[in-house]
Amino acid sequence: MAKINGIQIHVEKESLQNDVDLPSHPVEKGINLTDHVDRKPVVLSISGKLIRPDDTALETLLGRLSTIETKGTIVIYEGRRIYHNMMIAAFSHDADSKIMNGFNFSMTLKEVRFAAPSYVSLPKKTKAAVAGVSSVGRKQTANKKKSPVYHVAKKGDTYYDIAEKYGAKWQDVQKNNKYPAKQIPIGAKIKVG
Repeated sequence: MAKINGIQIHVEKESLQNDVDLPSHPVEKGINLTDHVDRKPVVLSISGKLIRPDDTALETLLGRLSTIETKGTIVIYEGRRIYHNMMIAAFSHDADSKIMNGFNFSMTLKEVRFAAPSYVSLPKKTKAAVAGVSSVGRKQTANKKKSPVYHVAKKGDTYYDIAEKYGAKWQDVQKNNKYPAKQIPIGAKIKVG
């Protein structure tokens, strides 16, 4: 008697396959070099009989086991030993004249591992109720006129160069000053803004 996710089945034979892979690499002399061991998933083959008191109960049992297999449900097998994280990799059944109300069955269970995602999903953005910005507690600046900014002209300065240096428009700089565009005197005080 054994159980798969709590479903009772009559198991007559359990066969465990617990293999490892030994990858090897060629070397110049001697046998190949083995540098690590890769464990393969545990595979458990079971066989036995599926017997129930009536046809309805038997069809229900077959349906439940088939659903577990096709949906890829993780199972816990409880037989001679308990195996966790298994999936039904193969399930077959047949009838013969020796069993009146059941089937012979064979099943292969394979150990599985599922990878967890490497990212974390962030919660959906919600709009927070935010109060309007208040000026309470802040120093209020008086509405003062800005004092003009001046530039002392050097050899080769143009209104365009001066305006670019201060982030202003060259047309405004030229309009605010009395000097012709090609004759800005060296040392002249040029009003920028």
